[in-house]
Amino acid sequence: MSKAYTIPYKTLPTGVHTSEFRIDASMFAEWPECGVTDADATVVATLTKSAASMTLDLELNGTVTTPCDRCLEDCTLSVSYSGRVAVRVSEEEMENDDEVIWLNPGDDELDLEQYLRESIILSLPYQRVHPCDVHGNPLCNPAMLERFRIVTGEEFDQMTEAEEVQTLGSNPELQKLKNLNFED
Repeated sequence: MSKAYTIPYKTLPTGVHTSEFRIDASMFAEWPECGVTDADATVVATLTKSAASMTLDLELNGTVTTPCDRCLEDCTLSVSYSGRVAVRVSEEEMENDDEVIWLNPGDDELDLEQYLRESIILSLPYQRVHPCDVHGNPLCNPAMLERFRIVTGEEFDQMTEAEEVQTLGSNPELQKLKNLNFED
């Protein structure tokens, strides 16, 4: 468990306590399936602790790098998250969600790494693509975009004819087979 994103809540007196964390690529290094390859974000965590409860307010802003869904090259996307979550202590094993972070009574620290990672991933747009320039053209790799260009029917016919000529060549037997009509 990383200590980079923890708040030692047990040693804090009642009141409001602010912590600031820097998020970088190391947060995502062990989670390649999430698609984030780099990050540069800041989190301000404000823990309000009373004798009976704890509340955590989070403000996250920055950028992450992820493969573009359109051209597969790295693109940098802005991320921001603002949220409030209750912090509760229970001897029972409870699962965290977007409203409550559960701690065991033996825990001395509030570990925010998983919560922050999930908040970043969920704040990413559904479609992760490079932005467009002022003319509305995508800033993706042009060579990759050309590979995915949709051809017209006429272009497709020309490509098919050229492929047939290359495949069939001047072999008259293959030409006869091509010209056969298999309909009854």
